[in-house]
Amino acid sequence: MTDAAATGQQYRAHVERSSDARHARATIRQFTLDTGVRRGDAAAGPNAVETLLTALGTCLLTSLAMVADASKLDVRAASVDLTASRQDRPPRVTGVEYVLRVDCPAADERVAHLIDLAERNSTVLGSLRGGSFPITGRWERARATAGEIG
Repeated sequence: MTDAAATGQQYRAHVERSSDARHARATIRQFTLDTGVRRGDAAAGPNAVETLLTALGTCLLTSLAMVADASKLDVRAASVDLTASRQDRPPRVTGVEYVLRVDCPAADERVAHLIDLAERNSTVLGSLRGGSFPITGRWERARATAGEIG
């Protein structure tokens, strides 16, 4: 492992398989995340690729909030829908696509710039884009629906 002082912040997680061999529990600080570890068993919980998508989406939303605050832009709501493609042999993710939906009263040009800055400041996106599969994304205006929490 590299020296944290030389490389910046370090992150830690502990992941342990349950005795039933269907689940794994990740412990991150005082939080836990239960996942499924049986291939094809959707009832066991989110699988590793779905967890990867969740990490990417969460990181994009975190970066968006940070950049919006710094830019003094009012982002009233934001969400990300993500899809991954996977091959079996060898098993690997072959691509990720996402749609980032933003509710912001600013002009399209300012929102597009905001998204660009958020993407450039996303640790997970930056790490994955350096990998062996394409990641494509686009943004669009969020449309409020009845009962939506914003």
